[in-house]
Order: sequence, then structure tokens, then C-alpha cells
Amino acid sequence: MARRSILIRDDEVTKDTGFVLICSGYLVERGRVLLVHHNRFGKWVPPGGHIEPAETFAETAVREFKEETGLLVEVLSAQPVIHPPDDNATPEPVPFYVDLEREGFRIPAIVQFFYVRRVGGEQEPRAQLEEVADADWFTFGDLADLPTFEQVRSLARFALRNYPIEGERA
Repeated sequence: MARRSILIRDDEVTKDTGFVLICSGYLVERGRVLLVHHNRFGKWVPPGGHIEPAETFAETAVREFKEETGLLVEVLSAQPVIHPPDDNATPEPVPFYVDLEREGFRIPAIVQFFYVRRVGGEQEPRAQLEEVADADWFTFGDLADLPTFEQVRSLARFALRNYPIEGERA
């Protein structure tokens, strides 16, 4: 596995943050949440992955969702816009949860979890087989015995109950 690190450049000084940055998305439709079976982890997780140069956190979540499931999505902010966009500042979507993860990572990962919604049609998810073995929908009841991390189980349950589009919730 290649070593990934995030560098901070400030006033001609470059520092390694000591973390990798990852973003994931939770899509809820008709009381079900979409997860992928990740090849490296051997578990069901939300679609997501490492941030790339010149990407915002939300852009990473959208790109990774498309790569792993074939679905086009947009990020839904977990909080309202407080200040409208102007020439200096553009609001970015806020994740509904952030944590520091260690299992499966050589360098600890700061992971941001976003709600996402589908755009551009009702196509079926299709797994990107290089990284994920499958993509499937799960109900609240399915999560109890699902081979996944406890954190994923908790966040999937939370997303099913609190997804911003009320009519899609479990």
C-alpha cells in the first residue's frame, strides 16, 4: 500500500499533518441506506475515499461516490448557509459527523461523513470492482448482523433516522 500523507504549505514551510483525509457519503432512499463491500476492509462501509489535490471535502465525497457506485450525487450540508457566497467566501457543505479512525490505516485518518442525494436519474448502483466487491441497500433491521464496523452501523442508523429529506427516512 502506498503511503499517503497531507502536507501543509504556509509561508514557504511545508509540514506533514500526520493524518490522511477521507470523505464518505451516506445516501438514504425509501428507508434504506447504500453501502459498499470494501475489498481491503472486507466489510460494508459508506462509499468514500482519500481527498485529492485541489478538491474540497464535499467534492471528494461526490467523486468517490461516483467511482465506487456509478451514481451521481450531490452533498447535503448538515447545517444551513449562514453567510451567502461573495467574492471572498463560498460556503461549503458541512458533514454530519467527523472522526479519527485507526483500524485499516497505517496513518490515522480524519474522516468526514456527509449526507448525499442522488442527481441525474434512478440508475442502479454498480460496484467499482477494483475497490469494492458489491454495492447494496440496507434497512435499519439489516444493520444488526451486517459485517461492518460498529461505527458504520451507528452512523448508518443515524443517517436512516436523521436524513435531511424526511420522506426518505426509515
